[in-house]
Amino acid sequence: MGLPMWFLPEWRGKLMTLEQTSSGALSQYSQVFGSVEGNTTFYALPGKERVAQWLDQVNDDFRFCFKVPRDISHSRSMQVALQGQPGREFGAFLDALVGRDANKLGVLMLQLPASVEARAMGEILATMDALASGQYSNGVPLQLALECRHLSFFDKSPNEATLLRELHSRQMDRVIFDTRGIMAEQGDDEELLDAQRKKPRMPVHAVASGPNPIVRFIGFRQFERNRTYLDQWFSKLHQWLQEGKTPYVFWHTAGNRDVPEFHRWIMQQWCQQEVQWPGENSAGVTGDLWGQG
Repeated sequence: MGLPMWFLPEWRGKLMTLEQTSSGALSQYSQVFGSVEGNTTFYALPGKERVAQWLDQVNDDFRFCFKVPRDISHSRSMQVALQGQPGREFGAFLDALVGRDANKLGVLMLQLPASVEARAMGEILATMDALASGQYSNGVPLQLALECRHLSFFDKSPNEATLLRELHSRQMDRVIFDTRGIMAEQGDDEELLDAQRKKPRMPVHAVASGPNPIVRFIGFRQFERNRTYLDQWFSKLHQWLQEGKTPYVFWHTAGNRDVPEFHRWIMQQWCQQEVQWPGENSAGVTGDLWGQG
């Protein structure tokens, strides 16, 4: 399990110690969580020294699930971008990561813009094939997952079946973003409206096409109102675990200021575990169904 990022200033004194800075926060975050969404790489790529700092702050069991940069995923042609400067820069980042510790890279996520339709499936799969092959990661094969944001991928037509079949044949996964709760929330405050504007309103099809299905979840701001959705997800997660899969789950909230509290509540309610936070002077590691909280 993990969160969309490993630091927010609002987490100081709770998840983080009061004096914690963004540069060192990952070490405390990784005492509680076993993975993180690498949203940072969607916007900008770090240099080799920063990658080394990140890797040094986490233990051997931690997994980064970075996003493919938007300079590639949101370009007019992903193949052209891969073969150009964006691809070279991303390749340098991947080389720095896998060259130091490839085992800490979990699943690489390709998040498509809402404008990309199913008719672009050929280019999408070719891009994923190139990334998975190791061509951009010093020969190290990578595990890929795809997040689609156009309804043509969810319409129960041959498009969806074809995509799932192609992903399954490659043992690649689909990112499932469950936004049902946040989209049903009523209110007019900017934090809620901002989340509703930015998050996709897509159907939730809980189908695993590979070994590492990824679930991103953002629900109602009142935690208890998410119980029905979470009951569904924990049933599905148990099923995937019994099938030998290793799912990743990333919790979100509107603004993410209280997302550590959301995770703590979930662990209490569904895993009967009390999560200790470094910011509370209890730096214990919390285990869960996936080996780490």
